[in-house]
Amino acid sequence: MTTNSGPSTAETHLLDRARAGDQTAFSTLVREASPSLERLAVRMLGHRHDAEDVTQEAVMYAWRRLDTFRGDARFGTWLHRILVSRSLDALRRRKRKPTAALPVAIRSAEADPAETVAEADLEVAVRTAIDSLPPVQRVTLLLRVDHGLTYDEIAYVLGSSRNAVRVNLVAGRKRLAVILRGVVDLGQGREVTS
Repeated sequence: MTTNSGPSTAETHLLDRARAGDQTAFSTLVREASPSLERLAVRMLGHRHDAEDVTQEAVMYAWRRLDTFRGDARFGTWLHRILVSRSLDALRRRKRKPTAALPVAIRSAEADPAETVAEADLEVAVRTAIDSLPPVQRVTLLLRVDHGLTYDEIAYVLGSSRNAVRVNLVAGRKRLAVILRGVVDLGQGREVTS
């Protein structure tokens, strides 16, 4: 998903079939967006079970409301918009921040154990820092960095303006820099002064 242009010809054909009740066509559309959706939901909510529930809820909503999709964006972008809305609702309902840690990548037998631990610690620190961001800054950053969406796509997904996306990205990155600077300073044994 790299542009915010409308659906391709193939996607339009699948959409027409899905609107006519073809569940196979709808499943094909969803399957193309699913890996990105599930990854985003886990990153937003922090728990795989919650992410699966919200993803399924978003897909069911899209199926029921397919007739309202105007085609001013790609189907996957529209589905991301639904997922983000459902995820933000879930976060508001539980009124707590996600707590999932990033999975530690499997290293080769030749990898230095100390380096592996340091990398794992940094991954957890980055994940914790991202989780501490306000939800809109967090999702804006995730959509840009993890999912490669353009500013226009993010604005569509969030139902906001391009300028609001830019402001949230700048604010989120600044906040992350401050948090991670403290982590690096602590890791090097220096006192953090802020």
